This record gives sequence, structure tokens and C-alpha cells, in this order.
Amino acid sequence: MSDSLTSMRSHDSNDHWLVQEILFDKSDYEGSTHVLIGCPQHEGVLRNNGRTGAAEAPNRIREQLYKLQVKKNSPVKLFDAGNVSTDLFDSSEFTDFPDLDQNPDALEEIHNRLSTAVGEFLRDGKKVIVLGGGNDISYADVRALAENEREIAAINIDAHLDMRIADEMTSGTPYRRLIDDHYLSPHHFYEFGIRPESNGAYYLENAAKLGVNVHRLSDILEEGVSPAFQHILGQIGERSFFLGLDMDSIQAADAPGVSASSPVGFSGREVLECIHQARQKENLRVFEITEVNPKYDIDGRTVKLAAQFVYAFLYR
Repeated sequence: MSDSLTSMRSHDSNDHWLVQEILFDKSDYEGSTHVLIGCPQHEGVLRNNGRTGAAEAPNRIREQLYKLQVKKNSPVKLFDAGNVSTDLFDSSEFTDFPDLDQNPDALEEIHNRLSTAVGEFLRDGKKVIVLGGGNDISYADVRALAENEREIAAINIDAHLDMRIADEMTSGTPYRRLIDDHYLSPHHFYEFGIRPESNGAYYLENAAKLGVNVHRLSDILEEGVSPAFQHILGQIGERSFFLGLDMDSIQAADAPGVSASSPVGFSGREVLECIHQARQKENLRVFEITEVNPKYDIDGRTVKLAAQFVYAFLYR
């Protein structure tokens, strides 16, 4: 935790910041209800020929999250487990990783570390919040859930399917890999917010052939975001589930700082309502936010919005 956050106090004694409630000491872990962990890397985005910068996101989101106010002695006890080690990258700058050919197994090792950590938190009965980083980490997070639960479901709020077929893991492949590796049944996988113009026709057809539940943005907006999302939650029922939010599903007016921005997408308010609905289900075990890219943000707009999403998951 930075010195600026540690020293953050108001002259008004009635103010109470989240940073004053959050748990950092390992001795407090057992009493926590939720665990936050970051995965500060964008190697999968780089492999997918995307623009780098998402590695900076976990700590930038934290800075905004800790500044939000909460009630004293909330029943929500958030433990911040820090970041997964990415020291396979011999670099002091997030935006200057070595070329992937120098260390082709680096991303896979980071995924293994993240899966191990998330799996431990789940076994301890915690709800888990994961901050990326690139969307490739969905593979690690859903795998951890699948290895600890008999039956699972997953929702991906995203403009992209992320079901590309490729020889190596990238930010565009995680859900295809999860299906191929039998961690996720396509019939219990829900793609929410897909834009056809941002996905190859082959992959849209292939997803449908596999039995993936693909909900296109245009259809969702016609039905209404809230009722469309509520319908998915009803289909999931009592299965333990994962909710992944790729921030490029949100219109650039609300979230300019993402890996692949678009003027078309959900509003921040619409996604906030989806999170509010999802958090009411006890079987939501893992909430993940990916593809925030502070390098391209405007006035911290996107990291602030991501922090609001985490706050809504915890407290709203």
C-alpha cells in the first residue's frame, strides 16, 4: 500500500475510507469474506498484437478503490493479497516486457500461479476478485473454479468471444482453451455483449455450433440490458459461477482506457446494474476485471469506473 493511501485522512471525523477497512496483514486473512488479487501483465495482449499497458491496471484500480467511502465495521471483510508474481519478466517497466520468443512459457507459468492462488482462496470459502491484466487470465480463474467445484458456469461480458484457435495462449484464446481442456461446458458458458463486427464470422458460427450461449450487443440493447442479464442468471441457477468483465465491452465515452476501445458498447451504468444483479447470488465465486489500460486513459476515467465496479460487487 502506498504512503499516500496510508496517510489518506479527512479533517472530517465522519469520513471513513475503504483503505481504513481493508485487511493487509496475513493474520487477518482467516476472518476475511473476500480476497482481492492482481495479475499485472499484458503478455497475452502482446501475443494477440494488441496495445500494451494493461499490466499497470491492478495497482491503478486499487488507488481509486481505496479512496471510496464505506460504513465502519462493515460485514464485508476484504483482504488484499497483493499481486501474482510476474518476475519471469526481467523488466522494471510494465510497458517494456521482453519479446515473447525469449520466454515462451512465461504466460503459462503466471497462469499456473494465479490458478493456485485463486484455488486456495476458493477452498477457504472466500469470494475472489481478480484484477488484470489481459483477458487471458480468464483461463486461470475459470480453471481454478472448475478444479474446486463439481459444476460451474461462466459469464463473459465482452465485445469479443475470445475463442480463437491458436497454438499458444493469447488474450483472444482463453475460453476456447477452457472448453477444449474440459474445464468449461459450452452449454454453461454465456457470452454477453458480443459485437459481430469485432469477431470473425467463422468464430461466431463455431461458437454457435459448440453450443455456447452467445448474446449479441444489438439483441441485448433491444431487450434491455438488465432483463437480458437477469435471464442468464436464471439459467445458471445454483451452479457456482465466474463473472468476467472485459472493459472493452463498455463504450469509449465511459471507458477510453482499454486495450481495444470502441465508441459502441454498454454504458458504465448498465454494467453496474449487471454487477448488482450478479452479486446477489451467493454462488458467484469469482469476479474478474480485465483489459483496463491506464496508458490510454483520460483523467483516470476507466480506472475509476473499474474501482466502482469492484465497490458495487462488495458493498452495493
